[in-house]
Parts: sequence; C-alpha cells; structure tokens
Amino acid sequence: MGIFKRIFSHVGSGMSTDNYYKSMNEALARMNNEYTMLHYPYHVNEGESFFDAQKNLTDYCMSHLPPVKGKNILEIGCGNGVQARYILDNYSPESIIAVDLNSSNIEIAKQEAQGGTYKNIKFHVDDAQYLSTIESDSIDYLINIESAFHYPDKPSFFREIKRVLKPGGVYLIADILTTPRKRNFIGRYWKNRMNLNHWPQDIYEEELKKAELSIDRFADITPGVIKSFRNYRQWMREIEKRHVLEDTLLKLYYTIHVELNIHLLKKRRRYCVITGVK
Repeated sequence: MGIFKRIFSHVGSGMSTDNYYKSMNEALARMNNEYTMLHYPYHVNEGESFFDAQKNLTDYCMSHLPPVKGKNILEIGCGNGVQARYILDNYSPESIIAVDLNSSNIEIAKQEAQGGTYKNIKFHVDDAQYLSTIESDSIDYLINIESAFHYPDKPSFFREIKRVLKPGGVYLIADILTTPRKRNFIGRYWKNRMNLNHWPQDIYEEELKKAELSIDRFADITPGVIKSFRNYRQWMREIEKRHVLEDTLLKLYYTIHVELNIHLLKKRRRYCVITGVK
C-alpha cells in the first residue's frame, strides 16, 4: 500500500468499524514489526512493550478460568488471531475455535497461522449474536475479550453463550462498560457509525441473569489499563523509522487514540472482566 493510501486509510478509520480495524491492524503491525492483539494493554511491570502489556491482559483473563489444558475453547471476537495463537502456545487447550464478524480479520488470522503448529485452531467468520457455526452444548470455555461493546443485541449473545456451553461450562467476558449519561447528536452519530453499544453494570448483570448465566466475578481493572496506556510515549520511541511523513502520521494517529481512550476510561467508561458458569 502506497504512503498516501495508508494516510487516507488512517484518516478514515473513525468512520466505520471495518475501517477502524483495518487501520488498527496496519498501525500496530507497523509499530511492532508484527501483528499484535487488538485489545487494550494491562500494566504489570515497568518498561513493558505494548505487545507484552497486551499479553498481560490475556494472562489476567486466563488466570480467572479453571485450567484449560485438554479443554476446548471458543474465542468470540478473535480479531486477527494473535490471541488465539498465544493461548494455544501458553495454555495448551485441546482445541480453539476462533470466530470474528470482520472477514478481513479472519483472513489475517488464517494467513498468520499457516505453516505453524496451529492445526488445533479453526478460524471462522461468524456473528456473536447467532453463532451459526457452533453446535449446542459443545464448548468447555468461552472467552470474549473486548468485543461485546460492538454488539447491538447483547441479550442474544448471552443466550448463545448458554446454548453453546456444555453444562458447567465457563464463560469470560472482558468488556468496556459505561456510566449512563445524556449524549449529544454528534456523540450518538459517532457511536452508531462505530457500532458502539456500551452498557452499564446493572443492565449487564440483569441480562446475564435473564440468560440463566451465573456471575461469579465482576472485576474492574480500569486503573491497570490506564496505567499501561500511559507508557505510549515510550512505545512510540521504539518505532522503526521509515518515512518522515508516515512516521509522523502514525504517531499522531496513535497519540489521539490513546489519549482518547485514557480520557474515556477516566471519565465515562470502565474496563471490566466478568466470569460465570452455565
């Protein structure tokens, strides 16, 4: 992709979900010289790279599941597949089915898994609210990390969790919640364009109970996410220099995204991890 085409791609990233994730995949691969996960970072140690901080968040989530060795996992909202490969390499499940609604994410996931030891991961395009490719009562553990805030019909998603999990199966959702507030026209327009459907905690708990899913843990890890995001200037210093204009645009793009995320997490949103059992 030429320099000017990449520039316009980044500029248009805030106008639709598909554009956002295409642009984010390109930007993070450029920053880190490889595809990284698409979710937020989580602070554990000083001086961590962005990718290491993302792995921290995955490790935090996995630590709240029973041992997954020998079990089958469904990852809903798998993005570019990096997290699924990380889980297979580090936690030794029997198999992983990884689904995402964005076909370009699944294309990247399949390409990146080729030629490796990832025969036990199957990537599919599927909708979290319907899960047409997943059989009922077939999944030991279901994980959904930083994707549910895009779903306009979360009650259907919760019913699908109950349908596909085996009796006693465990789910984990890491989601960005909101504090109820009145929004102006511009805010509503942007949220609609980006398919943003954040819920407050009380509605989350109510709808999970309606779906007959227990809530064993509802943890707010917002401070650790914010603390990690504040390392972004260090991460930008480590970017390999290639083209002055592109490098400048990339840093501006990333700075805007990170500062916006920090502001929203401090003022309007909460990063929560929810676990429970069917």
